[in-house]
Amino acid sequence: AASCSSASERRRRAYGRARAAAWPSARTEQRRGSSAQRRPLAPAANMAHDLMLDPSIRNWVLFPIILVMTLVQVNRSWVQVLLKSEKPPEQDHVHHMQLLSRSARLRANNRLLSSAAFNVRRDFFRAKGTGRLRAEVEGGAPNPMQNPDGMMDMLKGNLSMMVPNIVMMGWISYFFSGFVLVKIPFTLTEGFKQMLQRGVELQTLDVSYVSSLSWYFLVMFGLRGLFTLLLGENSLPDDTQMMQQQMGMGAANPMQFDAKKAYKSERDALKFVEHVCVLDDAEKAFLSKSAA
Repeated sequence: AASCSSASERRRRAYGRARAAAWPSARTEQRRGSSAQRRPLAPAANMAHDLMLDPSIRNWVLFPIILVMTLVQVNRSWVQVLLKSEKPPEQDHVHHMQLLSRSARLRANNRLLSSAAFNVRRDFFRAKGTGRLRAEVEGGAPNPMQNPDGMMDMLKGNLSMMVPNIVMMGWISYFFSGFVLVKIPFTLTEGFKQMLQRGVELQTLDVSYVSSLSWYFLVMFGLRGLFTLLLGENSLPDDTQMMQQQMGMGAANPMQFDAKKAYKSERDALKFVEHVCVLDDAEKAFLSKSAA
């Protein structure tokens, strides 16, 4: 019994020494774990580096979007030509525009006329009582609601502009949502992130990467020069000009043209023209060069 008790006592002492030796290392590991939990997570630095874009994205997403947009733009120009109504311009509007054009040419080329010739032509336009630009004309722009043909042309223009854009945006959002297509080869500020990364909600993604939906808008507004070369100067509908005409900013449009204001503006422009004829001293300049 004495030997059994001594053996059990030795085992308890050995267990106590082993536990005491293992206790500091356990506390150290516990402290390390708690400090690791309290340490803030480092930002995802891997997103700051360049992404490796799959070449299949270029072949099956980037190029198809450009090709389809080019074909849509060509078809849109043809539809615009088919929907455009051929109607003769109004006689009064043509008369006003030609008169203003003649006055503008006189202001632009006044240096080629002598003083007497310029004064005669200026009096023809703005002399009191007899000047052509002082004729009594109807003031105020006509109400576009009273012109059904103009309203129909405006509706056709809106359809040809809005329907292809809606279809293209729906097609890109459905098939290519979330794709990152290209990387701009220069740095940009964070203010461009909302414009270049539509449909990709990643805060750590570099601003220079462009999503599929943003690429559509860049191509739509950036390839106008190419479309002009392919289709011609006047065959391509201008979305910006169409919007300006709808908002009443296009003065050349007969629906917004005010002849009275245009006449007054042209009279004032002719009044302040400082005429200097370049032919007055032509003989002296020629003789001086010949003598030299």
